[in-house]
Amino acid sequence: MTPDISVVVPTYRRPDRLSRLLDALADQSLVADRFEVIVVDDCSGDRTGAVVGARARAGPLRLRGLTTAANGGPAVARNVGWRAARAPLLAFIDDDCVPSPGWLQAGLTALRAGPRTGVVQGRTSVPDGVDVTDLPTWCIWREVDRAGPFFEACNIFYRREALAGAGGFDETIGWWGEDTTAGWSVVESGWESAFAAAARVVHDVDRRGAWWMVRNGLHERNVVLLAARHPGYRREAFWRPWASRRRDAAFVLAVLGAVAATRWRPAAVVAVPYLWSARPPRRRPGFVRTGIETVAVDAARTAGHLYGALRHRIVVL
Repeated sequence: MTPDISVVVPTYRRPDRLSRLLDALADQSLVADRFEVIVVDDCSGDRTGAVVGARARAGPLRLRGLTTAANGGPAVARNVGWRAARAPLLAFIDDDCVPSPGWLQAGLTALRAGPRTGVVQGRTSVPDGVDVTDLPTWCIWREVDRAGPFFEACNIFYRREALAGAGGFDETIGWWGEDTTAGWSVVESGWESAFAAAARVVHDVDRRGAWWMVRNGLHERNVVLLAARHPGYRREAFWRPWASRRRDAAFVLAVLGAVAATRWRPAAVVAVPYLWSARPPRRRPGFVRTGIETVAVDAARTAGHLYGALRHRIVVL
């Protein structure tokens, strides 16, 4: 029997989290024979395949495991998954998320609410009891409580026809923004977008470290690519048309002020807004080290933006 909706899960070297996710999918309020689950292993090289195989044999999920030809990132894995799906509607979730029991039903209902609904964003939360303002330095998390410009693929639903017409997820991006450009491509093709608050997932909080954040900052060249491709994204996501965030502009101004201060010392005052906004909390240990790391991360972000601005010939700080 053709399923109503296909759930696509890209995964890479997280067998324990994947197993937790499969447990949550088995507990969905939507009857198990109405959906299928496709797990795409992005060449993990660990026991991920064994976990998927065992769960497929044990049931109750209609579960298939696929593998990418080479490790290519989430865009490649998601494309492999949805192109192999049998249902006309698609749900995407990441392996570091846990869906609520009503997640899949809520997404299915939202997609079926209108014939021109092409993409539905779900609600994404941090685990209960987590205060994001009190997390250690260099943690990452996801909170999505309303429709936004990023179309995060950790919790999103597509009409297959709409996603296929947009070309799926952009594999040339690889990572950071491949989901955002897919969502905007669908909307710009004339499909409508929606938000389903009841389609809730809990996203893990991970501590990545300053070096990871520096490398991630360099990936922000894709922010400029998205701005060049999608005017709506630039309008909704940017602080100003020429700056992604207020702090990005403040950092550039601080650098210019520091250079000018070598000839005229009062010019250093323009660095004050950045230093104030970027200062680490004094009550945390490693205040000086964190301050240096913060400057390095912001410098990487700016470098990524400037590289993207030169490559795509638009002004973005």
